[in-house]
Amino acid sequence: MKKFLKFVFLAFALVLVVPQVSFAEEGVEGELPEDEENIELGESIRVEGELSDPQMQAMAAHRSVTVISGPKKINKRVKYLTESWAKASSYTWSKSILSSSTISSSVGISAGAISSSLGISNSITTSFNVGMTLPASKSKYSKLAFYGDYNQRYVRVRLYNTQGLLYSDKKTYHDAPRKDTYLQVVYK
Repeated sequence: MKKFLKFVFLAFALVLVVPQVSFAEEGVEGELPEDEENIELGESIRVEGELSDPQMQAMAAHRSVTVISGPKKINKRVKYLTESWAKASSYTWSKSILSSSTISSSVGISAGAISSSLGISNSITTSFNVGMTLPASKSKYSKLAFYGDYNQRYVRVRLYNTQGLLYSDKKTYHDAPRKDTYLQVVYK
C-alpha cells in the first residue's frame, strides 16, 4: 500500500511540475491562408533563394522527432506582399524576403526546433538584386504574393520530462522551404 501511495504522490507531483502542453489544434505559424477557392493565379516569376544551413545539434534529451511520411513537394503561399486588393497594371518588387518552416498544429515545440532535430534547413532568403516587374490585368482586383516550394513531412513529436517520462505525443505536418520561390500575381 505504501508503494501505491508513493506512486500516486509522485504522479500527482509530476502533473504539477511538468509543463503542460495544449491539446487544442492551432493554425499554421504565420499567416493563415484565405479561402483559396476565391483566387485565381496570374503571372509568376521563379527566383531561387538561399537556404539556411541545417542547424545540427545534439538531440535534446527531452524530445524525439520522427518522420512518419514524406518529404512530399508542395507549393504554398507564404504571404501577400501588397496589403490591399487593387486594379493594378503591374507590380514591381525589389526587397529581400525571409520565410521559414511551419507546422500545422501545436506540438509543444517550434517548427524551427523540428527542423533542427531533423537536420534540415529552417529558412530561406530570397533576394532581388534588381526590381522584378510582373504584368497584371487592370480590369481585375489583384495583389502581389510570395509563394514557395516546400518539403512537407508528417512527423511525430514526443516530449519527455526531466525524469524521462513521456508527457506529450503528437503528430503534425512540418513544411520546410526548398530553393524555388515565386513572385505571383493573385486575382480575386
